[in-house]
Amino acid sequence: MPLFFLSYARIPGDRRTGHDPDRLVFDFYEKLRDRVATHAGVPKAKAGFVEQPGTPGDESVRALTGCRVFVPLYSKRYFTDSLCGRQWTAVTNRTAPGTAPRIVPVLWTPYPAASVPTAVQDTPAVPEGTGDAEEAYAAMGLHQLLDLEEGQALQVTEWLAQRIATAAAAGTWAPGPLDPAGLARLPDAFAATPPSPPLRITVLAPSEERLPLGREAARYGPRPLDWRPYGPVAGGPVAEQVTELARNLGFDPEVVSFDKTLVELRGTDTPAAPWILVVDPWALHDAKVARQARAFDEAYRPWTAVLTALADDDPQTKEHSERLRGLLESAFPRYLREGRMGQQFAVRGLVTADAFALWFGELAESAYMRYLRYIQPQSSPRSTMAGRLPGVGADGLGTDEGGAEARP
Repeated sequence: MPLFFLSYARIPGDRRTGHDPDRLVFDFYEKLRDRVATHAGVPKAKAGFVEQPGTPGDESVRALTGCRVFVPLYSKRYFTDSLCGRQWTAVTNRTAPGTAPRIVPVLWTPYPAASVPTAVQDTPAVPEGTGDAEEAYAAMGLHQLLDLEEGQALQVTEWLAQRIATAAAAGTWAPGPLDPAGLARLPDAFAATPPSPPLRITVLAPSEERLPLGREAARYGPRPLDWRPYGPVAGGPVAEQVTELARNLGFDPEVVSFDKTLVELRGTDTPAAPWILVVDPWALHDAKVARQARAFDEAYRPWTAVLTALADDDPQTKEHSERLRGLLESAFPRYLREGRMGQQFAVRGLVTADAFALWFGELAESAYMRYLRYIQPQSSPRSTMAGRLPGVGADGLGTDEGGAEARP
């Protein structure tokens, strides 16, 4: 029996044309099998198994039920594939009492937090270390890394091979009987609806009673949560908009006060959720608020993100954009210095409502993945890469089709 079984979601396509849409899966499998064989000291033929077109069903089932390590290629497609869900059930159900299934997942392509099935949430794909290869893997997944960064892809493959060889040698081994018909009757482990992951949101903005001298009150209300940075054309207050955006992404959002944010960041207790701070730069004219913002920046945590609305349809904001940008640079130097490129753009200011909505989604999911990595064991981050979101320019103030980090 093979040491590992590679489980993947097949991409539909006409393989008779000679172009297999799963080519990268098989290329990766060959590299991984070679490295596992080396680390485990076994022949390549016994190191791994992957089901290829034409593989007999009984051969695949024997490999699945006899393998020592299950290696799923995580992607949004994987979590909706019923065969993959049944394979997961077969592996986790065949384990003897008192033993844990040995699963070494691979982040194949990044996926929305809300797509992760309940059965998988305790087994996320995790890069170890904080080097360039790990960050790139966490950001774009191995599929894209194999196409763009061969050297980094090889580093990740080597790390995965070491994990698989170690897992195969550890603990007890409990293969279980199953036939192809039995596999088809197993329940899909991914069919259950996962619970919504938490997300905290804080709006840092003045109320209409606490505006800086000369600032017009048209976009404000009695509470900071009434702030409407992009005017009436964008809908209701920004707090309502981001809450709805978070729900659409599959999160369970909670809007909390800035004071609560600071207390939790300064405390020693494990934070309950990733955090998004939405900033009106006009609020930073208040010395107390500016000090609080700097305290947030000094407590910089990987599972937090800052988004600034610097609307170009607001004549006052547009006129004073240089001064407002200076206030942001003074309040959030660490986010601007240490954050990834997209985070830096988001801090400097998003000029359109569309750009703001897109970046909120990007950074909410990135913060959640980083929360999993740093707060929960065996978890992974996912951050954004440079390139394709509209409304953000190289100066952070934005253009209609300016450069930004691309969605992983």
